[in-house]
Amino acid sequence: MKIGLYLVFSLLFIAAVVVGVYMINPATYSFEAFGIHMPMLPVAVWVAIPVALIVIASILHMLFYSTKSFLASRKLKSDVKKLEDSLYWSLIKEPTVVNYSNEEFKKASALLFGSYLEPVDLEFNDISVRLKEVAKVIKRISEGEYVELKTQKFTKHLSEENPILLKNELNHIEHSSDYALKVVDFADKHNRELVEVALDKIVETQDFFTLKKYAKLIGKERFFRLLARTHSDDSLEINSDLLKSYLDQYALECKDYYQVARVALEKFTPDSSLSLFKELSQKSEDATPGYLYLLFKYEMIDKVKEILEEHDANEYKAFRALLTLKKGKYNFKSSDILTADNICK
Repeated sequence: MKIGLYLVFSLLFIAAVVVGVYMINPATYSFEAFGIHMPMLPVAVWVAIPVALIVIASILHMLFYSTKSFLASRKLKSDVKKLEDSLYWSLIKEPTVVNYSNEEFKKASALLFGSYLEPVDLEFNDISVRLKEVAKVIKRISEGEYVELKTQKFTKHLSEENPILLKNELNHIEHSSDYALKVVDFADKHNRELVEVALDKIVETQDFFTLKKYAKLIGKERFFRLLARTHSDDSLEINSDLLKSYLDQYALECKDYYQVARVALEKFTPDSSLSLFKELSQKSEDATPGYLYLLFKYEMIDKVKEILEEHDANEYKAFRALLTLKKGKYNFKSSDILTADNICK
């Protein structure tokens, strides 16, 4: 019952007591208590006084517990808000310790202090707007979409190494080769993982001319992935001078030169290919098998013999065997013999 309504009915009850007693006994009465002489008052008033005191005491009692209940309710609402905050921080991958008034709330949400929440299904109407909006953005990012986060309020709470930011940047790189180039250009300002993914992206999408200035940065492994694209992409242009500028950046082995020779055979004129590999073989013996490979492919057998005569009989056995087979006019495929494993023994 509301205190106001209780007070009204209490006053009506006191009035009814006064009237009822007065009708029964309209006399007056006085007495002495603790040496104090009480005033002469109607008996009805003396009866009403204890009732009024009980009413006052009951109102004070109700006020006390109402206040206590109100404060408990405020703490509960505060803890519910803090629980939503805990969910929010875990959702944006920035888990934070939150102090609760209620010990049970604290125990129930303790795991959130060191955990990430990953939204899976958002088809619920009773999720708070704040959480639902953030969850929608995070779900889009987790599914591979790039989101412009500058318009999102929650991003001001994200640290530089936040997984959401990193995933969104990875999505941006995946969707934009031009952005990948920007990441590489400013590699010192980006997470190393981002830079590595950006390097992979530009090698998959950009051409040799664009990537020339990044030759050293992309490294030998990615260079050969770029080179492999020439076999399937006719629009990927390269010339011998450009190729040599890349090769100068790497420490190459025999099998590496073999891969280069195969591309040179496919993409360059015989003169360009042979000129390039003659120069390479003069700088490194590892390039000589690649040079011999091209000479065989161009049927320049005399030049092959000349080079083989300059070397020990135990060297370049695959080419010597091929010469023997050619001399004996055996039926064979040179491609079965001139493999990387054979010529680089």
